[in-house]
This record gives sequence, C-alpha cells and structure tokens, in this order.
Amino acid sequence: MANYILDQKGRLLSSVFPAYRGDASLGGQEVVEVTVDLSQIGTGTNLSALGVQTGFPNAGVGVIATDTIDVALLPYNFQVQSVQVIVDTNAPTPDVVPAGNLTGLTNLTVNVGHQAVLTSDRSTVATISGFTPSATVFATGQSVFSNASALTYTAATAFLPWATPAASGSLTTLPAVYVLRVAIAALTGGSSTGIKAGKFRIRVGGIAYAI
Repeated sequence: MANYILDQKGRLLSSVFPAYRGDASLGGQEVVEVTVDLSQIGTGTNLSALGVQTGFPNAGVGVIATDTIDVALLPYNFQVQSVQVIVDTNAPTPDVVPAGNLTGLTNLTVNVGHQAVLTSDRSTVATISGFTPSATVFATGQSVFSNASALTYTAATAFLPWATPAASGSLTTLPAVYVLRVAIAALTGGSSTGIKAGKFRIRVGGIAYAI
C-alpha cells in the first residue's frame, strides 16, 4: 500500500474549503467538491517532496488495490453531513471512467474515509482526543467504473474537533489536519495494475461550528 498526496509536479493534491460565509456561523451547510484525477498522482508521500518531479505510482504501472490518496483538507469544528461519489460522463466537463490496461477489468471501487495527520508530514498519523479515524466512514466499495453517482453518507455524526483537553484541564490546539482519504478498494475481473487515468468527484457537505 502507498499513500499518495502529491501530483506529478510536486503540488499538494488537496483542496480546502472556501472562506466561510455568514450562513455557516448560523448553521448553514458548507459544501466542497473535490476532483480525483488518477492521471495526476505522483509518488511523493510527504512535504519534503514538494516541488520534486515524481513518477506515476507503483513504478509506473498505475494505481493498485490498497493505494490511498489524500484529496482534500477538512476543517476543524466541522460535522460532515453528507458525502457523494460522483461519476457523470454527460456533464459539460465530464468525469472520465478509469483507463489504462483494463483487460478483463469489470470494476474499480473506492473507500472514502478520514484521517488526522501531522501538518509537517501528512503520511504521519496524529492522535486527537474525541476523533476516531476510519478508512470507510463515508463510503465502502463505491464503484467509479460506471456512469453513476451515489450519496454514500448521510449519518451526520462525523465531527472533527479542534482541540483536546490537556492534563491541566486547559485546551491545547494540535499541529494536525484532517484529510479526506480515498482508498482503492478493489480492481475486479482483471489485472490489478494499469489504471493510469480516470477522473471522478467527491462532494462533501456539512456544518462548521464555532468559527
């Protein structure tokens, strides 16, 4: 398994929420939409590789099952209410089903979850009191091989706390960030290598508290 966070130009493969509008302070929902472009994922796994030209994953063969991709930064004090995996090949700017060595391949599925990582090295996990990371909290085995979209998460229970109580009882902020993490769950019916292109989207909606 490899965790990819940079594209081939060494840029962080992330998007962040826009500046909060007034409605967020009153309980209005904020939405971010992230495009996952498999053709832009390089092999860099930490911030020290920023700006370094990198090759395609797994020695050039493409993504494989168990690879993970950090695709967005989620804000603190945020309650995720819904997550949707989108594949729409009919859109004005269409999503693109996976391409590459697809001999016999019938499906590509992804898991969508969250993790807390250090700001200095996003491949290093951070522990935050009150937060339980999960690789599948938002989607399990969601297909991105067909022209279909699915609302995969509606539980609205995933809350991302800002601070944790210190031993003294005071609050301490944490040198960590939350990331939206996509994992290649399965490549079925054919080769497990060769997926070098394809584009799908993930839309996250929720409420920001105490901003």
